[in-house]
Amino acid sequence: MNVNTHVCGPTLVLASSSTGLMPVLRRELGPLRGVRMAFIPTASTVESYGVLVRLMRIRFALAGLRVQMVDPERMPAAQVCARLQSSDIIYVGGGNTFHLMHHLHAADADDVIRKLVREGVPYVGESAGAVVASDDISYIAPMDENRGHTRMRGLALTRFHVIPHVGSVSMGSSARRIVAMHAGQQDYVPLFNGQALVVRGHVARIASMPLVEQFRRLRSACRECMHSAGKMHVH
Repeated sequence: MNVNTHVCGPTLVLASSSTGLMPVLRRELGPLRGVRMAFIPTASTVESYGVLVRLMRIRFALAGLRVQMVDPERMPAAQVCARLQSSDIIYVGGGNTFHLMHHLHAADADDVIRKLVREGVPYVGESAGAVVASDDISYIAPMDENRGHTRMRGLALTRFHVIPHVGSVSMGSSARRIVAMHAGQQDYVPLFNGQALVVRGHVARIASMPLVEQFRRLRSACRECMHSAGKMHVH
């Protein structure tokens, strides 16, 4: 294993989106070529955009990671646990948070993940994968449809609650509602697409994905210019 985990406590990278994530992973975890990654796509299987989440495994493979799919919804629990235990990094993709947590718990994968993260295996979560790292996932209800699942306890890997997709076109309004509901609570962390909460031991900080962040700022500046131009009167 050549992942950089020389830190006291868990190593978590909790991202709003997978876009631009690779540079952050290399910076935080070190060289990734040959590293074994457990790729959990389960959250994506009930969403129309899920294929985009699952395609991320190809990006990881092209970067040199040895990706193995781990899907507790479709695989026997024993196989899920075995693949998790043989991995150097755990990656949990985005989609429906409640669907994801239900199947992680049903396969006992939640307990295995907690144990591995405590032992130093880095956890990378995207969107729903970032949300389930908290102790309680009920806060994400304005953004994710709960299709009858009752499991609200998360993986409890961190005290932080990531609020993904702030400012995005598709989920920005839901993110704003969640931010407003938890205003003043410091353990709720809003993230733009292009940002990730990095937790290393007892230290947490927000990392930006340079190209994505630059695009977001440029888009905001363009919108401001268009708004200002709309107020101008030609004489």
